[in-house]
Amino acid sequence: MIRQNRLVFLLCQLLLCIDFTAAQFTQTTVIPSILPSQCYDYTTITDGSRNVNAVGSTNCDTIFLSGSRWVRFMGDSGTQLSTTPTDPNQCGTQVTGWYSGLMPAVTQTVTNGQVCFSWHSNSCTWSNTISVTNCGSFYVYELSMPPVCAARYCTNTPSILQTTTTTRNILK
Repeated sequence: MIRQNRLVFLLCQLLLCIDFTAAQFTQTTVIPSILPSQCYDYTTITDGSRNVNAVGSTNCDTIFLSGSRWVRFMGDSGTQLSTTPTDPNQCGTQVTGWYSGLMPAVTQTVTNGQVCFSWHSNSCTWSNTISVTNCGSFYVYELSMPPVCAARYCTNTPSILQTTTTTRNILK
């Protein structure tokens, strides 16, 4: 009977990973980061013609005709909206859109800002208000139809994505 109780004790010790020799017991619960829903439910755009290095054309962002949607840029298109003024006749269009706001630096946060659309010598002839969410290793953008046709959102691939992740430990 003593041998059986010792075996049960050892099994419990292994399964629970508790150090019974310690004078004090603590349980640590790690709560995983829960990202906003838009970090999982978005439209992916990989079209390389919208990259700032692509030549102009007359493409329009008609994907937003049905309303605003969350978008993640990947692949040849780049990974982020351009954050510097773009000259007209780039990005596969005539009227080029670039984000003039601040990017959210902390994971799970959302910022709002303006996308300016460059036309002729004016870097912000028209603008749209958008939201940007930091999803940890990428951004998603809530974009709507540009204010004119032959306008689209321009993208690039920055050298680094700067984010800050916060974690919490709960001790009981």
